[in-house]
Amino acid sequence: MTIVALKKVAIAGREKDKDAVVAKLQAFGQLHLISAHESGEEIPEGIRHLNQAIRFLQQGETRRRPLKKFTGFHLQPVVDEALEVQQQLRNLEDQRDDVQARMRRMSPWGGFQFPGDTLVNHIRLWFYRLPVSKRSWLDRLYQDNAESRPSALGQEASSWQIPWQLAGRDSRFLYVVLVSATEPPAACMPVPREHLGSRSLAQLTEALENLEQSLDSLQSRREELTRYLLLLKRHQARTHNHALWRQVVDQLSSDGQVFSLVAWVPVSALQQLTEVARETGFAFVATDPQPDETPPTLLRPLAGFAAGRLLTRFYQLPAYRSWDPSVHLYLSFVVFFAMILSDGGYALALGGLLALRWTSMGKSESGRGLRQLALSLVGASLVWGMLAGSYFGLTPAPGSWLAALVVVDINHYNAMMKLSVLTGVLHLLIANVSLAWHRRRERWFVVSRMGWCAVVLSGCWAGFVGMSVAVVALSVVALLAIVIGSGWSGPVTMPASQGKRLLQRLLRGVLALLSLSQLFGDVLSYMRLFALGLASASLALTFNQLAGQVAAAEGGLALLGGGLILLLGHLVNIGLGVMSGVVHGLRLNFIEFYNWGEPGEGYAFQPFQLKELEDE
Repeated sequence: MTIVALKKVAIAGREKDKDAVVAKLQAFGQLHLISAHESGEEIPEGIRHLNQAIRFLQQGETRRRPLKKFTGFHLQPVVDEALEVQQQLRNLEDQRDDVQARMRRMSPWGGFQFPGDTLVNHIRLWFYRLPVSKRSWLDRLYQDNAESRPSALGQEASSWQIPWQLAGRDSRFLYVVLVSATEPPAACMPVPREHLGSRSLAQLTEALENLEQSLDSLQSRREELTRYLLLLKRHQARTHNHALWRQVVDQLSSDGQVFSLVAWVPVSALQQLTEVARETGFAFVATDPQPDETPPTLLRPLAGFAAGRLLTRFYQLPAYRSWDPSVHLYLSFVVFFAMILSDGGYALALGGLLALRWTSMGKSESGRGLRQLALSLVGASLVWGMLAGSYFGLTPAPGSWLAALVVVDINHYNAMMKLSVLTGVLHLLIANVSLAWHRRRERWFVVSRMGWCAVVLSGCWAGFVGMSVAVVALSVVALLAIVIGSGWSGPVTMPASQGKRLLQRLLRGVLALLSLSQLFGDVLSYMRLFALGLASASLALTFNQLAGQVAAAEGGLALLGGGLILLLGHLVNIGLGVMSGVVHGLRLNFIEFYNWGEPGEGYAFQPFQLKELEDE
């Protein structure tokens, strides 16, 4: 994968041909316009409604077979109906949530009917959730002895002689019902009353069933409207293309007779642009980017590494004049993910899930890239799992062909720690060498990067083999290379004598040595590969042991319990392994690798082109 070389083109044409030229350039689709920018105008209401209707229909669980040609199709009625169904669904879902919440609050008191307003004195029920520790309040609530009521409550006991009934209880609360024509005084109970509404549990249940039926009917209507989704998308694409064309036309520079625009174009597309200019009738001049200009970044994926572009765009694009780390990210992320998962059985499970989603993931370009990345992750994890000899925490039988493939012992701490550190050393060496090769014309910068590479190698040799005269000599040469290379690789900002400029360069070189501690920490950071891989393998083994112990116990449910522990335990471990592989696999690339590779930060090449009309 490489960063595509760009040219800056200045296009000019006759004012009367402006509309046709812009339309032809939009169909050409390989220009990044410099003068065009996002319009600050508000999106028209009709377009907003269309986009809203499409999003609503796309989010449905099921879809009908799309209509591709329908002469009787009218856009506005379909959009209006989709938005009306959306609003009704929201309203009914809010009502359903309210009814369900009321049912949950009402259920501890049980099912009963509220007294009607026609009863004598309009008797009503009042509900209280009384903590078990306050049970004594009920004993004092309804009795004839006024003196037994604590005077601190501030009212006469005779005014609080309210009938009550205990409707239910649990370990924490008593669910009390007070019977009174008027609301009981607040001081008669130590807790405020519950507001449950005027409908009984049976009435709420009936209301919930009616709401569910109405929701089912609206979901059916939503599913029916998905037949028009492709037609709506086509209209959306045409609207988008026309709006973008109009925006560019309105922003072009013009003197009344000639218009002009400036854009970036790939060098490989210059010949095609020449043919478009000859056919349409405009002129252009192509120049190289100037040092003070910052062209956009356009990545061209190599065959088999298209997913590397997705990883690069996930964090940040490299600068136009920098180097492209996409292939490095792709390969190292796949390796790191496999080392963290460390189980061939888990890789097969993920492969089965990928097979189920294979067709649906291939409907878009980004989906195909993710599919390729997922296939690489599964394949690498399977290979590493076979080398480590772990299949759902189990090891292959001695003498089997699977056992013959085992060359990595996850439980060998020293060996795995060394392997993780060596992986980090190699990764950081690649970062430094790649950056040095990209800036190979800057000799002092190359010297400093080679010095860092020598520091990494000498430190690795001293840690694994031991100190020697050669290691010390290499370390001294490496430090000198860092000081001299860092000091002389940049300009001197101090306009002074030769001695002061020399002092400034030496000071800058010495300050560069402060990154030694960061280098040491970055190398050790790769030990997470071993730690997370060991954790995954240990959890798998632990779940197997727990499931075996439960299944071996007496009782008819022992086997079922063991199976559930085995299934749920491995599902949890797979989820943790995938999350750890993604998070830490990307972290080692985007922090440690980017820190030493310095690919810079660019912005994406956004072509002025027609939005494709997809046929689903």
